[in-house]
Amino acid sequence: MVDGMFELFDDFCDLALSRIYNLTHGMSNGFDFDALFPEEISRFKVTWIICLSELMFFSMKDQPKLKYLKAHFREIMNLEAQERALQTFINQALVRIPKVIEEDKDFVQNEIFSAPTGNREGNEPRNRGLGPRLAKLILENAFGQNELLKPIYDDIRNVVEVEFNNAYGHCSISCSKFNIV
Repeated sequence: MVDGMFELFDDFCDLALSRIYNLTHGMSNGFDFDALFPEEISRFKVTWIICLSELMFFSMKDQPKLKYLKAHFREIMNLEAQERALQTFINQALVRIPKVIEEDKDFVQNEIFSAPTGNREGNEPRNRGLGPRLAKLILENAFGQNELLKPIYDDIRNVVEVEFNNAYGHCSISCSKFNIV
């Protein structure tokens, strides 16, 4: 099951990254594949996968063998950390992200992941809730220091939020069908 979760989360992450690459087209009249550094992509993927997995683990909390699934997931994350030289980063994310999820009372108590508000940014309703907060965390951890992306950072933030919300919806449906035996 963990392998399937990783594959699903990674596919949605790749979709988000391809949309981010598409935004670089407007910066230099062509796709700028050098605008995203490999270590930033690694941090983006790792944070994305941990965020989605922790959300799915939260939704599967009634499963009797969830702790075994989480332990196996953490083993794989440790292997990823070694391969990508991100041990400290992953260890911090595995502590921080569950706390961010638990702090969101709308999500924890009412399962409200993301909700538009009456306040608007331009023509778009502004979102609140856990979805935008996790999307911002993913983006800042990956590309927050990238000066090349500053001109399109708000556009990237919007894409990451939309794609993460989309991934959460699809993954929650998929993972809700699993029974851990």
